[in-house]
Amino acid sequence: MDIGSLIIIFIGGACASAFGALIGGASIINIPLLIVLGLPPHVAIGTDRFGVMGIGWAGLYKFHLKKIVDYRLSFLMAGPTLLGAVLGANLVFYIPENTLKVIIILTNILCLLYLILNPDIGLKEKVQSGGALKYWIGGLLCFIIGVYGGFYGAMAGTFLAYVLIMWFGKTFIQSAANIKVASIFMTTSAAVVFFLKGAIDYPLGLALFSGCLCGAYLGAHFSDKIGNLWIKRFFMIVLTAIILKMAFSL
Repeated sequence: MDIGSLIIIFIGGACASAFGALIGGASIINIPLLIVLGLPPHVAIGTDRFGVMGIGWAGLYKFHLKKIVDYRLSFLMAGPTLLGAVLGANLVFYIPENTLKVIIILTNILCLLYLILNPDIGLKEKVQSGGALKYWIGGLLCFIIGVYGGFYGAMAGTFLAYVLIMWFGKTFIQSAANIKVASIFMTTSAAVVFFLKGAIDYPLGLALFSGCLCGAYLGAHFSDKIGNLWIKRFFMIVLTAIILKMAFSL
């Protein structure tokens, strides 16, 4: 692998993860970039799963220092997410990609409409009721997202943020902090599966991991200065771009 490709993927990963640490979606940039650099699609996905572990570790470290990680909730999400990711990574060659894209597009449209119709959501924490059932349903949602995260990964962090913001009433900054444990579980378990299948390019993967580590640290560091309102605006812009991009790729 030439040094130019390593520099490109490092810079691309750093840029993608700076906002990916807050709103998700870094893999939407990483995976196509890896394919452009010459990797087959399944190897690009595996290499991305390895690289984006850096987002989880750097983001968790920085948000931990800010004392906004709810570890009880984080680990309750992480368990089912891990199980789903292992299943999803093993299904990577069997699920029709267009079917998955249609489901993702429809889900994003519904979530975007929900955010537009509820202007205060994600800006202030809301006290949620519902007891154990709420956590069981939340765990089921995380398992489903984990399956997708292991299979493809792009936007998996965004979907986990949906659960925290819309189901558990967290703010955008709180959701960015609390998806990190689940993200680490999801990406690590998926990376192990791709490792066992020999579907990781390690030079590019290490360059991507380093870029994601740097970008995510900076994104988490400046999260307070950006604030929930601007993070929500970026979130909605990214959702709109994703919907349009995926719709035109069908």
